[in-house]
Amino acid sequence: MKPGKISCLLSVCLLFVCLCSGIAQEKFKFGEVSTADLSEAVYANDTTAAAVVLYEDCEVRYDVENNDFALRTYHTVRIKVLKPAGLGWADISLPFYVGSSRDKSEKVYGISGNTYNLVSGKPERTKLSKEYIFEEKTSENWQRIKIAFPNVKAGSIFELKYEKSSPYYHSLEDFSFQRSIPVKYCRYKVTIPEYFKFGKRTTGYERLDYSEKTANVSLLLGGGNTLRCNGQEMTFVGQDIPAMKDDSYVWNKNDYTVRVLFDLKSVEVPGQIYKNFTVTWQDIDKLLTESEEFGRQLRFSGLMKEEMALTVNDGMSPATKAEAILNLVKEKIQWNDDNALYIGSVKKAVKEGKGTSAEMNAALICLLRDAGFDAYPVVMSLRSRGRIFSMYPSLKSLNYFITGVNIDGKPAYMDASHKYGTINVIPADCMVQEALCILKDKPAQWVDLHETGRNRYMTTVMAGFNDDGKLSGNVQKIMGGVPCMSYARMVDKQKSKDEYKAKMETDANISISELEQGTPQNASVTETFSFASNDVMSGDEYIYVNSLIFPYFKDNPFKAETRKLPVEYPYPYDHMMSVTLMIPKGYTAEEVPGAEKITLGDNQIVYSYHTKKDTSMIQIVQRVSVRQTLYSAQEYEHVRDFWTHIVNKNNAQIVLKRVSE
Repeated sequence: MKPGKISCLLSVCLLFVCLCSGIAQEKFKFGEVSTADLSEAVYANDTTAAAVVLYEDCEVRYDVENNDFALRTYHTVRIKVLKPAGLGWADISLPFYVGSSRDKSEKVYGISGNTYNLVSGKPERTKLSKEYIFEEKTSENWQRIKIAFPNVKAGSIFELKYEKSSPYYHSLEDFSFQRSIPVKYCRYKVTIPEYFKFGKRTTGYERLDYSEKTANVSLLLGGGNTLRCNGQEMTFVGQDIPAMKDDSYVWNKNDYTVRVLFDLKSVEVPGQIYKNFTVTWQDIDKLLTESEEFGRQLRFSGLMKEEMALTVNDGMSPATKAEAILNLVKEKIQWNDDNALYIGSVKKAVKEGKGTSAEMNAALICLLRDAGFDAYPVVMSLRSRGRIFSMYPSLKSLNYFITGVNIDGKPAYMDASHKYGTINVIPADCMVQEALCILKDKPAQWVDLHETGRNRYMTTVMAGFNDDGKLSGNVQKIMGGVPCMSYARMVDKQKSKDEYKAKMETDANISISELEQGTPQNASVTETFSFASNDVMSGDEYIYVNSLIFPYFKDNPFKAETRKLPVEYPYPYDHMMSVTLMIPKGYTAEEVPGAEKITLGDNQIVYSYHTKKDTSMIQIVQRVSVRQTLYSAQEYEHVRDFWTHIVNKNNAQIVLKRVSE
């Protein structure tokens, strides 16, 4: 399958919404619950669920505040806790934005709630009091209301009702119908005055019922005057929506969560205001290029003039020079752990020696341009923040950028904020399908980064039986590309080498000595150690040894019979294992797994397993090459069966038999 095929399929699937009328209404009354609901110990549609949303309703209307439009949201939710693991749902967080003044800030108010338990066969209510409601600041412009429902235990039902006002009427919040627990009934209703034109879209695979009608809208103005107009009333209802569970090999499950999203296209108040908000990617290109917090920050020259003179020279190859400049930025500016799209101040970051990802990559672009390179920002939405869909131009969907540079006529990519990254070795979070290159004096261009770089593992095992009869030997692991970055980051964060070693010993039931953790060089890092097995010993008539000694693919991550979500490998990679086992004196190899080679699709994933043996040793070489990283749900069965075969091979054993004297 071509890399763009998944994106195409997603674009179709994520836009699906069932349009129909006659939406079913769920009976609900805040402040009352039934004995039947409290008595239920499991949710029939998902007996594994720790909790279930019984009812949720969110209604959004336009209002007028401070002589301007505003949004009012009325939200009600009722949740049943089924198991102790579901108790965390009773801790609620309601974030809201705090601007520079009261009329530029959001407000949360009208909070009320109840907890219900079954006592002596009847519902008993505990009201949510102020002592369980807290407010705290989470950042410069964000605060949140925290609610801890009292008297909640397995079997409880709790409900919450609140209102929210926002002066940011041009930005309707995304609404999600799906959570990590099942949802029995959920309704989202929004009424938009005729002055506002929004485009809407949905994501996810579950059915939503939808209805739309013209509504009368009355807005109370100052002085007791009323503005009356028509409006568009849209209602979305989801019923029996299953939990969105964490599947293995999914970049970001929120890409597939059932949601409704709105994008403002225009505002037109007769005789007063007209503003067009419809944008194209060309508009976004221009906005970013001319922005004081983006394009204009990339125009500085001579930022590190003295350091550059000592770092690069004309005798260097372009690749060596670009890498030297990258390392200079990392040396002079420390990342402050802030991922950003907009650039605060490149000069300040250089002066203070600390900055955001945006400031570090901006400095890198400036220095590369000083050195004669064609360097440019590559803007994106990180995988962890959700996909961009190029058919929906949106500046707010962008949240990060890395550095693009042409080296010897070919594009290459770097991220200055990541310590162990280098040319074409970028974090997996940046390896997205759609990123936009903001080019100098040329139109922006789309680029696919999801198969960037060469990522590899190489494990070599030399083993035999020591004087005590234990299987022992030496292991060398070499990791390159993203695996090198991941390993180096793990070593940086580990509390101690002894703790890491102890975990390896426990996992493999071995004793380890002479553990050496290397440091990355040229996007490669090596780990070596010696080992003695606590499981395998000679002395019996038969010795059973796993053919790879340290099998990497011991378990199949694809166990389910079916799958709704696509399979998304983090990146393409090569994984090779070379094992040499010396046959102990007095034994012969009675069984050795046979060689084979299998492929998935048109060499999309290739698996090979080669064996060689003589009277003194057995050699096995296994290789897995993942060349295509994205597979649709329709291809899941083939992916599952392919990996089942690999796992079975990884669990195959060598049988050594004692030779009769």
